[in-house]
Amino acid sequence: MESRRIVTGIVLAALVLSGYQPVRAEEYRIGPEDVLEISFWQEPSLNTTVRVGLDGKITLDIIGQLQAAGMTTRELEQEIVRRMSRFNQQISQAVVRVVQFNYNYVYVAGQVRQGGKMTFEAIPDLWTIINEAGGVTETGDLSRVTIIRGGKDAGKVEVVNVRAALARGELDKLPKIRRGDTIEIPRTPASVPSGDLVQTVERKDLVYAVGAVVQPGPISFEENLDILDAIAMAGGPAPDADLRRVTIVTKDGRYAQTLTVNLEEYVSSGRPGRYILRREDTFVIPRRTSPLGFGVGTVTALASVVTSLVFLLDRL
Repeated sequence: MESRRIVTGIVLAALVLSGYQPVRAEEYRIGPEDVLEISFWQEPSLNTTVRVGLDGKITLDIIGQLQAAGMTTRELEQEIVRRMSRFNQQISQAVVRVVQFNYNYVYVAGQVRQGGKMTFEAIPDLWTIINEAGGVTETGDLSRVTIIRGGKDAGKVEVVNVRAALARGELDKLPKIRRGDTIEIPRTPASVPSGDLVQTVERKDLVYAVGAVVQPGPISFEENLDILDAIAMAGGPAPDADLRRVTIVTKDGRYAQTLTVNLEEYVSSGRPGRYILRREDTFVIPRRTSPLGFGVGTVTALASVVTSLVFLLDRL
């Protein structure tokens, strides 16, 4: 143990003597639409504020256009001084400061208090962005946060259970947010206020099918499982299933919420929006009834009996 301490001390001393510096975070690189403040203490009349164009360039008096996007502020300072000194040798120093970070942006929509376009020097994690947007409203559903990717993955959609990550203390495992992404916080089913986060408990990896399906009972839960997927896993709807009045019962802390979905309309028009099931959700598919009030299955059975009786009477 003593020898290990000695070795550690020697290594630390060597690092100090060698001028070791800890790794620093990467410097910000200027991007299109950033706003820059440029000042010259030796020639204040040239001080200016400029916006970086979509082509990544800025325009300054005397020297004209120059490329700014992709540079750090220090690199741009050096380039400005190099060009300025050709016309005025007294200028040996320039200061560039980013006053608006507009290049790194994301959009936040849905059930947040201050949605819209948000810009950052460095894009933070998902939970920080939600809080920067004022947090979720009382009807915001953190268990079904949707990330619509921008950039090279434009259109790719990820559904994230932020509530579960909060409950487990695993916010660092949430997907990284990138420039151009859109974050959407949906409403809770039926817009019922969501339960307190402290009420969140571990749930079984099951959903339950009840009513007019071929194989009612529990179904193994999978991420991004929507109601149509679950019905298919239950063997599909029974012949007398009434898909216009499918009820979904979802648990939220100590409470339960219900939502009625018209799946016939959804299949034909895509509305209402796709419903993603959560752990321990139950969906109930009722059976259609005839105008006389009998279930369709009952009417079919009665028709079969009548047909058999007519056949026997004809034989007599």
